[in-house]
Amino acid sequence: MTPALLGNLGVNLALAFSLLGGVLALLAYLQGDARFLKGARRLAPLAFLSAALAFSALEWGLLTHDFSLAYVANHHTSQDPLWVTLVTPWAALEGSLLLWGLLQTLYTVLALRRPLDPWRASVVLAVLFGVQVFFFGVMATVASPFETLPNPPQEGRGPNPLLQNHWMMAVHPVLMYLGFVGLSVPFAHAVAAMVVRRYQTWVEETRWWTLIAWGFLTAGKAAGMWWSYEVLGWGGYWAWDPVENASFLPWLLSTAFLHTGLVQKTRGTFKVWNLAFITLAFAATLFGTFLTRSGVIMSVHAFAEGPVGPVFLGAVLVALGLGLGLLFRVAQEVRDWVAFRPFSREGALLLGAFLMVGWALVVLLGTLYPLLVEFFTGAKVSVGAPFFNEVSIPIGVGLLLLMGVGPLLPWRRPRPEVYRNLYILLGALALGTLLGLLRGYTPGTSLALGLFLYNTAAILILLREEVRARRAAGLSLWGNGRRLGSLVVHFGVALMALAIAFSQAYRLEAEKTLRFGEAWRFAGVEVRFQGVRALDEGRRFAVEAILLTDRFGEVRPRLHFYPQMQAPLPSPKVVYTLKDDYYFVLMDFDRQERAWASVRVILTPMVLWIWVAGALMVMGTLWILWPVRSPAPLGEAKGA
Repeated sequence: MTPALLGNLGVNLALAFSLLGGVLALLAYLQGDARFLKGARRLAPLAFLSAALAFSALEWGLLTHDFSLAYVANHHTSQDPLWVTLVTPWAALEGSLLLWGLLQTLYTVLALRRPLDPWRASVVLAVLFGVQVFFFGVMATVASPFETLPNPPQEGRGPNPLLQNHWMMAVHPVLMYLGFVGLSVPFAHAVAAMVVRRYQTWVEETRWWTLIAWGFLTAGKAAGMWWSYEVLGWGGYWAWDPVENASFLPWLLSTAFLHTGLVQKTRGTFKVWNLAFITLAFAATLFGTFLTRSGVIMSVHAFAEGPVGPVFLGAVLVALGLGLGLLFRVAQEVRDWVAFRPFSREGALLLGAFLMVGWALVVLLGTLYPLLVEFFTGAKVSVGAPFFNEVSIPIGVGLLLLMGVGPLLPWRRPRPEVYRNLYILLGALALGTLLGLLRGYTPGTSLALGLFLYNTAAILILLREEVRARRAAGLSLWGNGRRLGSLVVHFGVALMALAIAFSQAYRLEAEKTLRFGEAWRFAGVEVRFQGVRALDEGRRFAVEAILLTDRFGEVRPRLHFYPQMQAPLPSPKVVYTLKDDYYFVLMDFDRQERAWASVRVILTPMVLWIWVAGALMVMGTLWILWPVRSPAPLGEAKGA
């Protein structure tokens, strides 16, 4: 048995089990026969085991340097470190599809653990099995990870250097896939709700799954920003790259769904919007994969052009057709007949959701516009960061305003104390903005400071109300994990907005060529050039500049030379502080005598707090998801 044979066996078994499971699930719904549903349930773990077998076979081929596998020959070398070898399965198209398929089967197995009535369970299983059939069908036909070479090379080409230059690439793609795949579960439940015409309970039943997917997407986006900051050498963390944009879409749409879903759970309204939002969110995950793997865009994230682009575009259209087609059929049944006041919690949540969906639409149009212009006219145009920033800033301000006031508004109509709280929020907003202006900040950063204090004041008011309510009820102060976790998430969002505003407004950078022993002072730091050192690391050749600073000691930014790249890849040295980041990049060096080096230094304020904010958002999500124990009396909790 070889890795190729074992891997193909695993892929084909997973495809067969998924196809048979989908047929049995459909028969269970159409015939109303529980035996078919029982058979479909039994096939889900078998599909997962088959996918795990295929994934293990690919790892086997990598660990044993089996260059008869085209994937191993194209994306691995025998000199790769162990951690690079282990993460190589998601370094390229075919392996990433296999990881997606494995995670999809895992989610299907886990989704079966929640009890559902037979009718909806049949449809949910049919949809999830259908997604598995698509991915394993692609692997079995046009993008096999186990294609073999008739004349295997003695050595492979190695993975993309960008993917092996930082350990974060072991984490970032997996987190994103966990988020993408996780959205298939609420989508399947939404389809089931429309098929069996039971529209109310599915939102609460899938809120847990949506939060898990949203948490992984949040962690994945933060990890990707960190990777971009640490690896690409430009000193930034978000470039409005087309693939960044495509992965941003499901995050925005799932965030909108989480908020309007809360209204359906509490008030029984917004059914239409919830069904539409989760359909769009799931379709957006497939659309992002289409952009990444079709070759239609240029991006540091994108793989080379391949045959899967049209296939994924077809999958996007099928997902949209299924979800929106069913929604059109049941539109009259899920229409909201209960009016609500705009100045209410449900009004604020709906407006916030519309802003997020509008933001997603603008990002989508800005990303696709150059492609559409080139397709219809042949002209090449670009839509850069200035456009996205100009559009995103007012939308972000609106969302931050709603994030503060929305949770303070009651359902239906406001009470007198709401106006008192509103005055407090407006006072915090005005105070923060005025304080920023007095300190000489730009109007934009002053407003960001005001919005941060505005949201912090809202969180403190909500926390005070929660403490009072639980004390009056004699309950533990820490029992309401959903409420407290959501406050942590909201604080993380406000902190991230503040950090982004300051990091964009007050970034400084300069570049200088230093000769041996020469000193240079920039942004309060003296940098002295101490020489250049060359290192042969087997899989790559490294050159590092030895810089002695008066504040941080010795720093050594690098250039990495890979055989498969013509230009060197920078490996900057980042010094994090609570206030500012100092970012050292080696730009060039004297290749003859090593007597000089060109160094760029970038000072960016508050970048560290972006990563803190991302961690808070993930921690808040975990707090929301933490199992809720039966309420404990306050006195008992204190005595514990």
